[in-house]
Amino acid sequence: MGAQAAVTDFIQSLMFTGAPALELGADPVRVETTTLLPGGALATLSVRRAPDGYQVSDDGAGRSSMLALGVQDLTRGDARRANDIATARGISFDGQGFSIVGVSIDQLTAAIAYVADASRAWAVAAIDARSARHHVDLTDRAKARLQASLPGLQIDADRELVGISTKRHRFDLVVALPGDRLALFETITPAPASMAAAHMKFFDLMQAHVDWPREAVVESLADWASEDLAVMQQVSSHVRGVESQWSDLQALAA
Repeated sequence: MGAQAAVTDFIQSLMFTGAPALELGADPVRVETTTLLPGGALATLSVRRAPDGYQVSDDGAGRSSMLALGVQDLTRGDARRANDIATARGISFDGQGFSIVGVSIDQLTAAIAYVADASRAWAVAAIDARSARHHVDLTDRAKARLQASLPGLQIDADRELVGISTKRHRFDLVVALPGDRLALFETITPAPASMAAAHMKFFDLMQAHVDWPREAVVESLADWASEDLAVMQQVSSHVRGVESQWSDLQALAA
């Protein structure tokens, strides 16, 4: 089999069933991989001819997935993470995406995998970094509200507690209440992973300590779909916006 046919067959093997026959000519061929990017899109790469073989590029697929999820501006940390990812995989980063040149036929499988995975890893890292910053900010604001609403009570951050399953869970904020009780505060977002983690923690502690208040703190209730709120309300005493009225908490200190 010649080089042209080998590349064509390989690319066709990566396409969804029923894709039209492709030929790798002067124009790049778009290859939809099975690598899932944040937001649910599949990483689509370009394979094009190069003087010393082939070039594989993500054409900014990872950056596009960030934009779709609201990441408009890149930081120096984003650039550093991208360069670290590229170095680890032996590929290049041009400020927006990843590529590798001089790829031979027998290297093409690995090249496509490396570039697609780099695109995914960078997008995940950038989104996770912003989520972590938002989580810290939201927790700090919730702690300030608690200190204002419950002066004199002990407030612990990142405290570990044991549920009925004997699994240990860390809660963002835990308030020591009169009567040897604790109030649990967890900051969450509408993201499925955040909801699932908080739901599991609250459910496990609810079974062990039914009289302990369980408070889910969110940025804004307006950001939440009614069905998602209903899910969290199954295991929490309240789902409260960080800027909403917290005067009802004063009853906890009584």
